[in-house]
Amino acid sequence: MSDIVLIEDSALVIQMLTMVCEGAGHQVAAFESFQKAQAQLQQSTPDLIITDLNLPDVPGGDTLSQLRAIEGLNDTPIIVISGRPADELEKLASESGAQGALSKDDGMPVISEKLPQMIKELIADH
Repeated sequence: MSDIVLIEDSALVIQMLTMVCEGAGHQVAAFESFQKAQAQLQQSTPDLIITDLNLPDVPGGDTLSQLRAIEGLNDTPIIVISGRPADELEKLASESGAQGALSKDDGMPVISEKLPQMIKELIADH
């Protein structure tokens, strides 16, 4: 079982991603804002972070840079999730240092299928 922090401003997406992660045997701490997650992340380091790329309360709008600025998170794997097209999102994630990307445009059935394997691979590599 791995500890996952989920940061997403949509309660519905949080609910669905939490179900997928917990169904795969992981423990999830979910936050609807970057500021709330930041307080938790400063106290303990999760095994993995799943974050929306476009959180409204992120200073400067760069979620990944803000996460990497938190002490102890430099090596923590990050999966970004966003409504951007998959190709664009994967390129953006790679350029910004995220280890995985999932497009909300693909829909929950595809995300539900891909996410558990992605988590397993990233945690095994870490």
